[in-house]
Amino acid sequence: MLDLHLHSTVSDGRLSPSELVRLAHASGVSTMALSDHDSTDGVAQAQSTGAPLGVRVIPAIELSTDVPGASVHILGLFLDHQDAAFQEAIRRFREARLERAEQMVAALVRIGAPITLERVYEIAGEGSVGRPHVAQALLEAGHVQTIDEAFDRFIGHGGPAYFEGFRLEPAEGIRLIHSVGGFASWAHPNELDGRDWRDFLPSVLAAGIDGLEVYYSKEYGPEVQAHMLEACAAYDLVPTVGSDYHGFGTLCAPPGSVASPPELLERLEARVSRIRGG
Repeated sequence: MLDLHLHSTVSDGRLSPSELVRLAHASGVSTMALSDHDSTDGVAQAQSTGAPLGVRVIPAIELSTDVPGASVHILGLFLDHQDAAFQEAIRRFREARLERAEQMVAALVRIGAPITLERVYEIAGEGSVGRPHVAQALLEAGHVQTIDEAFDRFIGHGGPAYFEGFRLEPAEGIRLIHSVGGFASWAHPNELDGRDWRDFLPSVLAAGIDGLEVYYSKEYGPEVQAHMLEACAAYDLVPTVGSDYHGFGTLCAPPGSVASPPELLERLEARVSRIRGG
């Protein structure tokens, strides 16, 4: 079983890389991608845990990019993640996440839902700080009853403590992924706050995308999935599959819970070889 979109405590997941691999293995996953936000720091641990279990761990990352009117997340798969220039670039993204956390905490204090930055950092641990860590701090402080409520009331898009993070143009993110031999997939295209993903497809295609995350944990429905597969066929894109497991809120679909065609991994590897000039 294949799952190419999973998050650990290195960014905003609930499980450590090793715990995540063990859960994936127990769920029947044989090939997975550790795709933390702005970081590949968990890849080595995940690979060392996966090897004796027979779980292949593909180095991956999730980058946030902006197009006019929407946020587009790009998955980078099959990365040469140890490249020094690549690591320097994503280090800068993580620093921007710290600045965003500071802004959110300050806003929450102003509106009467105080939490401390220190507690947010404690929850994040060694991971890249994200909104789920702020949500957990709000839950602990008694300002909300659930993680989802924290997003709905405070830190979701349009909320009083929501701030845009540092983001790239899609073309910049895709170039960064390609610079280390990676495959770039548009993550969860249909999750655009009610906007139609097809309106943004031309700009994402122009940026050089390689695939679409057609098989995703939040059920798109057969019509939406059919449209995505049609786009893949029309524009020579390869579909990808991911549970987007975080272990928080609504992002709890277990690893390996999303079905995909059996030949998908072979198609992806062939495209990666093409990207690398093979």
